[in-house]
Amino acid sequence: MCFKKIKSFFQRILFPRNIKCMFCSHELEEDDDRGTCKYCLEKLPFIVRPCERCGGDRLDSNTGVCFNCKKRNHEFVRAVSVMSYTDKVPKVLHKFKYLGREHYGKHLAKFMAQAFALSGIEVDIVTEVPMYPIREEKRGYNQATILAKEVGEFLGIKYLPLCEKTVDNLSQASLDFKKRQENVKDVYKFDKAYRKEIKGKSVLVVDDIFTTGATTDEISKVLKSAGASAVYVLTFAHSLGEIKDKIK
Repeated sequence: MCFKKIKSFFQRILFPRNIKCMFCSHELEEDDDRGTCKYCLEKLPFIVRPCERCGGDRLDSNTGVCFNCKKRNHEFVRAVSVMSYTDKVPKVLHKFKYLGREHYGKHLAKFMAQAFALSGIEVDIVTEVPMYPIREEKRGYNQATILAKEVGEFLGIKYLPLCEKTVDNLSQASLDFKKRQENVKDVYKFDKAYRKEIKGKSVLVVDDIFTTGATTDEISKVLKSAGASAVYVLTFAHSLGEIKDKIK
């Protein structure tokens, strides 16, 4: 093997050129560190007019809050999301959650950490929406845990697994808001080992998608009952849910 071929071989190993954009699969430039090409960055559905409560796009609302938050209170103070759950976002999150693309977590978390930093919110602890242990074992990982740890590392916030899921309830995907609330009632439990660490502290709950807020409301109640002073939420995507149905 000649010197040029040997050099090329080691360059491909040390500096791989087949790193793809997670949204469109085009090859990334060497300086792209968010797993996303410059073309997708220009077109992706970033939330630019967020609801001041749930973090979703306000759409036609001129009051600072979305239609849902006008009629509904949440247990958390405020939620922040990066993008709307449209366009190429669902496919990327599906790959991340179900097809073993765990390495997407670092890229998604970087977007999330940047959005949260811009919000001006300050918290003491970051945690995740836990999965039922058997389901997590079957999947091999909890995507929310990956995101929470990465966000904590990016922002310099302590990560703690504050809650556990004790009931293997139904999937929330096909349920309306009322049934979602019923479905998550009493399924999360605070880990008492962290009682002293959470007392009087503000907590950031991380998940991949925000839909109606039923899950994060339930976890927020659990955390506040355990002594948290305030709870905030951070997700990568925000589903328009009921709002989208109303404006079709």
